[in-house]
Amino acid sequence: MKIEILGCSGSVAQGYNTTSILLNDSVLLDAGSAASVLPEERLRGIRHILLTHAHIDHVKELPFILDALYSQTDHDVTVWGSANTIEALRDNIFNGVIWPRVAELNRAKALVSFRAVPDGGFAADGLAVETIRTEHIPGSLGYLVSDGSFKVMFSGDTGLAPDLFHLVKSLEGSLKALFVEVSFPDRMESFAKLTMHLTPSLLGTGLAGLGPTPARVFAYHIKPRYLDEVVAELPPNVAYITGGEVFRF
Repeated sequence: MKIEILGCSGSVAQGYNTTSILLNDSVLLDAGSAASVLPEERLRGIRHILLTHAHIDHVKELPFILDALYSQTDHDVTVWGSANTIEALRDNIFNGVIWPRVAELNRAKALVSFRAVPDGGFAADGLAVETIRTEHIPGSLGYLVSDGSFKVMFSGDTGLAPDLFHLVKSLEGSLKALFVEVSFPDRMESFAKLTMHLTPSLLGTGLAGLGPTPARVFAYHIKPRYLDEVVAELPPNVAYITGGEVFRF
């Protein structure tokens, strides 16, 4: 599985892009920055977009991504998310006022559809996708993605979500990597809990209940203004990413 970190920051700052992670060139996890990072010919290869939730740093470039795909590709494009996320997009972005209702436009080449994730998982261009309930806003999701050989988990924005860490523990040796958000330094733990995000210590609490795990753990969604603090406080078995990294599992 090829994983390109197009952006993974928790806010906008010069030199940092918000979350967009490209899997195997055709499946995009969140739409925070792909349109401004990828050349248009690579954008046109996207067939599925998996949204963790509807906060602006995760969806802000979705209109521009779909604009490129709708008019330039000859394959259908599916935007996946929870029912809450799909409703928020239709009501607040693709509402005919902020942006056209792209799913209702006459088909040019590609048909764009918005679909609520089904129970039991779904397939996305050769990848098996399962969802994980997280603790952030109603309908927030994490994703467990498998290519048949390895599994990789993306937490999305979350507080200390028991379902996520229980699933990590249950996967044992089959989980190759865990990409988990850490937005704030430890001194801001109260604010992190209020806004349902993680700090390095909160992440450490979640990981401590897992026992030894062969999975590589990467912290992402670090807000740039707190980057140095967060990195200094991360548990010793946790690496961090800031965007531009490419992994192959």
